[in-house]
Amino acid sequence: MSIFIVGLPRCGSTLVESIISLNTKVKDLGEVNIFEESYREYKQSEKRKSLSEIYWKKLEITDSKTITTNKWLFNYQYAGIIAKAIPNAKIIHCYRNPLDNILSAYRAHFAIGNNFCSSLVDSAQVYSDQDEIMKTYKKEFKNNIYSLNYDKLVTYPSDEIKSLIHWLGWSWNDLYLSPHLNKRNVSTRSNVQVRSPINTKSLGGWKNYKEMLKPAMEIITKKEKYKDLKY
Repeated sequence: MSIFIVGLPRCGSTLVESIISLNTKVKDLGEVNIFEESYREYKQSEKRKSLSEIYWKKLEITDSKTITTNKWLFNYQYAGIIAKAIPNAKIIHCYRNPLDNILSAYRAHFAIGNNFCSSLVDSAQVYSDQDEIMKTYKKEFKNNIYSLNYDKLVTYPSDEIKSLIHWLGWSWNDLYLSPHLNKRNVSTRSNVQVRSPINTKSLGGWKNYKEMLKPAMEIITKKEKYKDLKY
């Protein structure tokens, strides 16, 4: 099984990967951009090899683990291709309150990459575009894509984690409720948070920065489902 975790930076994806990788059959690849590399190679080879062949070769799995998690978030752009080309692919789309997401990414001060996060307006536009892209893919590949709301995950962890594990087709283990016990190496900005038990501390922080977030709010609230985000 190939699991792709997609979304935007600071969407809760590291927590999700920590939960999933508690399964002993899972090899967490982290943030590796090998699917896009595989797709480019596939096109350049004039399709002499299948895309799945090229991708799986890049995984270089030498142990007994049979499930991989790929957390290159921008794979959301390829969600349709992944669903079509990678047998037994599972795509988990992580998302959260857009203003909390934008604020968290803005405050992360990423050293490299994710340049759009340094602008609240750019971040809002990227969030909106990503939301539209995934909405389209979910209609066409609804059996391959799971929508995971981070806000619900940290508020009702038992219900949400059980729902995710059931969707993956795995047997339940109470250990999934304790991702902070996962000893895996985490190199993202979320490395501190994932070492703590699941909590709701990161919810609603945007309300303390309403004035600063006005430009982002104006973009986000143009979307019908976010019109209830009030100042």
